[in-house]
Amino acid sequence: MNLVSTPEAIEIELKFGLRDCGADQISLALENLLQRDIGAQTDTLTNAYYDYQGVLHENGVAIRTRSVGNRHEMSVKVCQPVESGLSRREERNIRISQPVLDYGALDELLLPESVITVIKNRSLNLVFENVFERTDWGIAHPDCDLMLSLDKGSVRAGSRESPVSELELELVSGDENRMIEFGCELADSLPSFMAVISKAERGNRLIRATNPMRDLRPRQKTDWLYWLSRALDPLSGPAPDQAYLALKALGEPEALATFGEPIARSELPLGLARWMVELSLESMRGTD
Repeated sequence: MNLVSTPEAIEIELKFGLRDCGADQISLALENLLQRDIGAQTDTLTNAYYDYQGVLHENGVAIRTRSVGNRHEMSVKVCQPVESGLSRREERNIRISQPVLDYGALDELLLPESVITVIKNRSLNLVFENVFERTDWGIAHPDCDLMLSLDKGSVRAGSRESPVSELELELVSGDENRMIEFGCELADSLPSFMAVISKAERGNRLIRATNPMRDLRPRQKTDWLYWLSRALDPLSGPAPDQAYLALKALGEPEALATFGEPIARSELPLGLARWMVELSLESMRGTD
């Protein structure tokens, strides 16, 4: 979350995974899309995530500290049990003077009982960290304001590491449907896919050495869509054979004809991200 971008407790984000794409390419794509230059700001972010014997992970709760220069905050996120390209998460952000947990503030939050117990016992431990460069663009539209953020870096847990290269759109105010459409328009010109792996999940999988491709095979169409996203993610290798399998299992002949061969070659064809987002939204609305 950006410190200035989301004053509410519900964070609404759309995220794309990228390959071989940096801030200059994003800026050019934005300029072409908006027909004007959009200024950007780049900072180095250092995050530390905490847990105790996997209790927070099991309850879909993430507690982290974040440092940007000499500014620090503590964030508490409660994830939805159902995945989607569009994420809605309860989030609280608390200013702190140093990058250490403020247990007093944590005591005031309504969280699952087992998490409250861990907090009361002051048992949280540092479990993984990530450091990345974040480039932000503030986008103002007549019907929505959003923050666009490019994160480049890595998540580290012990000796294990996974690269991060993702583009996040966070709704500041206005129409979320317009934000989604803008994100898809931008992604149309970038080598990208709809991303579903959060930094918290990335770190937890590194801790447990669990490759997403070793999870139970999907049974439903929407689950194959998320399998496709995970197969395209560097945390899985990526795994082009599994990505192709997922695309085929989705039963969309036109998509298979359009994206199948590039995906099998471990490429990210233009238009893939939009198709994934639209399919995900269809399933959320019950039109699948």
